[in-house]
Amino acid sequence: MALYTFSIDGLALVAATAKSVLELGTSSTDRAKIVSWWVEFDGATATAVPVKIEVGRFSAAVTTATTGTASKGDPADGANATVVKHSTTTEGAGTAEAGLEIHRIHPQSGIIIQYPLGRETVLAVSTFWRVRCTAAAGVNVTGGVIWEE
Repeated sequence: MALYTFSIDGLALVAATAKSVLELGTSSTDRAKIVSWWVEFDGATATAVPVKIEVGRFSAAVTTATTGTASKGDPADGANATVVKHSTTTEGAGTAEAGLEIHRIHPQSGIIIQYPLGRETVLAVSTFWRVRCTAAAGVNVTGGVIWEE
């Protein structure tokens, strides 16, 4: 199995507006496993309200976003089949699957999740996985994901 990484830096969150920071969309022939994901914020106010982070599978893709280029864990591996998107301008259609992870992280901090071996989140073919953030006040986010195909 091959590992792929993608990260985005300095993506602006608008106050009280949900924004998908990252989305993975599997192909019609390949599954993917989420190995690790992270978000970090550049907030400057110690009394700021935490940012809501929602992570999980969604029933449809984001509507408008930029397609990213993943880095290979091993240069000898082939191209990734899973499509990674970022910088959404229109939040995607579709609903979150039951069991969505929800975290609340202070905007002067961040979170990194690395799933234990054998307990990674698995994405079936033709499915979508997102990291979506909602901040009470404007703040920038850096986020990333490592997945296996």
